[in-house]
Amino acid sequence: MTTKIINANIVTPEGILSDATVVFEDGILTYIGDLCPESDRTFDAEGNYLLAGFIDIHCHGGNGHDFMDASTEEMREIARFHLSHGTTTLVATTLTDTWEHIEGALSRFASLGDDTLTLHGVHMEGPWFSPSQSGAQSTSQMEMASLEKLKELKAKYPFIERISLAPEVDENFDTGSGAKALGMVVALAHTDADFDLTERAVAHGYSLVTHIYSGMRGVVRENAYRIAGCVEASLYDDNLAVEVIADGKHLPGGLLKLIYKCKGADKICLITDGTRGCGMTEGEMFMLGTREGGTPAVIEDGVAKLPSREAFAGSVATTDRLARTMHMLADVPFVELSEMMSATPARVMGYSDRGRIAVGLRADLVIMDENCNIKQVFLKGELQ
Repeated sequence: MTTKIINANIVTPEGILSDATVVFEDGILTYIGDLCPESDRTFDAEGNYLLAGFIDIHCHGGNGHDFMDASTEEMREIARFHLSHGTTTLVATTLTDTWEHIEGALSRFASLGDDTLTLHGVHMEGPWFSPSQSGAQSTSQMEMASLEKLKELKAKYPFIERISLAPEVDENFDTGSGAKALGMVVALAHTDADFDLTERAVAHGYSLVTHIYSGMRGVVRENAYRIAGCVEASLYDDNLAVEVIADGKHLPGGLLKLIYKCKGADKICLITDGTRGCGMTEGEMFMLGTREGGTPAVIEDGVAKLPSREAFAGSVATTDRLARTMHMLADVPFVELSEMMSATPARVMGYSDRGRIAVGLRADLVIMDENCNIKQVFLKGELQ
C-alpha cells in the first residue's frame, strides 16, 4: 500500500522543504518533494513539521516499568509508551546491580524474539564504574571491568550494542578496546577520569560520553593547580560524541547552549535516561532499577530525585520533551534538532536504515507543531 503525507514542512539534513510531500510503501520512503503523486492513503500534516522518528539510545523504562525487572510484555509497554512521544527506536538500558539481576533482564529481553516493536538492542550502563561518581547507582555492586565477562555476555546476548564504563576501572583499557572489537559502542560514564585519562580512553576505542556533566569529573584544584576533567575533554575532543539529558533540569539552558556550540549537532545524542517514573505524576515515589533491590526516587519539579535531594535519579523525560527543551530553551533550529534527535544517534550506533528523511530509509516519522508538540507518529509507515 502506498501512503503519502502532504502539506508538511519536511525536516531533512539539507534543510526544510516547505509545503512538501513524502511517499512511502511497505514502510520505506520512496519520494520526497513538492509534487503530489497518487497514493492509496493520504495524511495531511496541515503545515506542521515532519521529522525522522526519534532514536533514544539510553532509556531505563517508563509507564511504571523498568527494563531491570520488566517482563517481556512490560518491555513492550515501555516501548509503546515512548513511541507515543515520538521514539521509534529505543535502546533498553540496564544499570549497576547483581549479575543475577542484570542477566535476568538480558534473558527476558532475549525472550522478545522478533516481536520487539521499537526495541533495537541493549545498553549496559554498569557495573564497571567509579564509586566516587556513582550518582543514583549502587556502589555496592560496582567492580573492576572484565573483558572475559563481557565476551561471555556478548556470546550469550548478541543484542548488547553498547556499554558504558569508567576507564579507570578498565585495566590496560582491555575491556574498552575489546568491546569495540566485538562491535559494541563504548562510552565513558560515572567516571573520575581527568582530561588526560579521557584522551587515553579515546585512543583505546571509547567514542561516546554517557550523559555529559552527570556522573563525571569536571575541572578541580589540586594543590592550587587546576586540573581539567572528563567534562572538558568531552567538549574538546572531536572524536567523542556526547549524550545530553535535555529535560531542562539536569542541565540549564546555558550549559545546553555551551554543549551545542562546542560539539555541534553531529556530535550530540539527545537521550531521556528515562526511568519507570516516566508517565507518573508529580510527588510519586518509584524504584530506580528492580523493585526488589533498586534505589528509591521521587518525582519533584519535573525530574526524578533521590529522597535526600542530593542528586537526580535518572529522568522522567520523553523524547518530545527533549526536542521542546532544546528548541525553546537552547534556541536550536529544527534541522539541527532533528540531527541530535535522530541522525546522530543512528550514526553513533551504526543504524544505516533510519535516522533521516531520505529515499530508501525506513518511514519512521514524527509530525510536530512549531512548539514541538506531537501530532502523529508513524512506525515503519504505520500510523500509531
